[in-house]
Amino acid sequence: MDETHHCQPQLVGATGDLYQGSIAETAIKEAALWSDSLESSLSPTKRSQIQNECNYFKSAQWSPDGTTILTSSADNTLRSFILPADLLTPPHPQQLQPYAVHRSPEPLYATAFHPSYNLQEPSTCLTLASPRSLPIRMSSPFTADRILASYPLVSPTTEAWIAPHSLLFNAQEVKTFFAGSESCVSVFDVNRDGDGPVTRMHTTPSRRGGAAAQGQGMKGIVSALGMSSEGMLAAGTYSKWVGLYDGFGRGGNAGVFSVGTEDEVERGGGITQVLWSVCGRYLCVVERASDGVGIWDIRGTGKRLACLRGRNARTQQRLSVEVMGGEVWAGALDGVVRVWEGLGMVEGVMDPSWEFRAHEDAVSSTTLHPSGSVLATCSGQRHSYPPIRQVVDLDSESDSDSSSSSSSSSMNSQSSISGSSQRPPHLTDNNLKLWAF
Repeated sequence: MDETHHCQPQLVGATGDLYQGSIAETAIKEAALWSDSLESSLSPTKRSQIQNECNYFKSAQWSPDGTTILTSSADNTLRSFILPADLLTPPHPQQLQPYAVHRSPEPLYATAFHPSYNLQEPSTCLTLASPRSLPIRMSSPFTADRILASYPLVSPTTEAWIAPHSLLFNAQEVKTFFAGSESCVSVFDVNRDGDGPVTRMHTTPSRRGGAAAQGQGMKGIVSALGMSSEGMLAAGTYSKWVGLYDGFGRGGNAGVFSVGTEDEVERGGGITQVLWSVCGRYLCVVERASDGVGIWDIRGTGKRLACLRGRNARTQQRLSVEVMGGEVWAGALDGVVRVWEGLGMVEGVMDPSWEFRAHEDAVSSTTLHPSGSVLATCSGQRHSYPPIRQVVDLDSESDSDSSSSSSSSSMNSQSSISGSSQRPPHLTDNNLKLWAF
């Protein structure tokens, strides 16, 4: 493996220490950017106590026009970073700050950009998010905490809220999007605010006629969705099955196969990504708790072609992978980004072509700018801080008789947060970084 690759990237932007620390600490730092109150910065469901978990980045993705990065963090918040026009102009690295934040009362399972996203046309700047036990939400990176539309997904038998684990816009019909849930892929119309899905595609075998009646089905949570350039929808599940649907996801079931294996390298804990090659022939199947990435020749032999080993991702946390051209990029638990070149050119086991150290903690997302010239990585994983003093309930403070006493109490609360906090027992690196080639 060539560790001195001629394209070693240069760090051009980073959030620095803005999100280093616990959720409560980073809330105070972020509130200072906009002079917000501590009350509005802390999670509305946990204002009465300090949140001791590290505020690590869970995911990051580029907008289709390459101007915006959307991140999801452990504090149930989406952050929109609009890239500065002089990003590639020294001095480096530049300090990255969020343009807007969208706080959710519940954890977020999946996010997606509208495929027509264009920063020059604000009406197209839309994003989707699926919070737990709530409808799917549509928002804009220009407006903080404002929901533009919602799309409920409810169980027809129990009437309980269903939170999709995967979201994907239809490449052919941009007004529709797919949502993957338990043994089902639902199709929504973005113009029907407040309405449920227009159709549901159940992935389980059926007793009725059709391909599913012959056993071509799969059970489990649809945790990953991907559309090929030829209109083939791939749906992956935590139960290690992949289903293929033609006609841009609106046609019939073209096949189902299992990615389960006894191989120590590839064996994982469920599919988290399905990524197509540009030509639409090869499908990369990414699993959590796996040191490999499986490559399947869908249009050719229909069988496993290769395994990319050495990923170093033995964790239940999602560590995302990127496919660009004939290369596969993946972050790892050791903070290293590894690159495999020659996708589809080699059969059998493939080792990384080159690598570089990007972070001092797990790299949760590795995503390339649409032009391929800038790489975005984000890092962090769950660490617990030692127990620290509780913050005075902010709602109670607002109802106190003495405004001066309330102000003093709030100041002491903020002081106790920074003064009594300690570092977790492990090295942490909660950062968003941009790399240029």
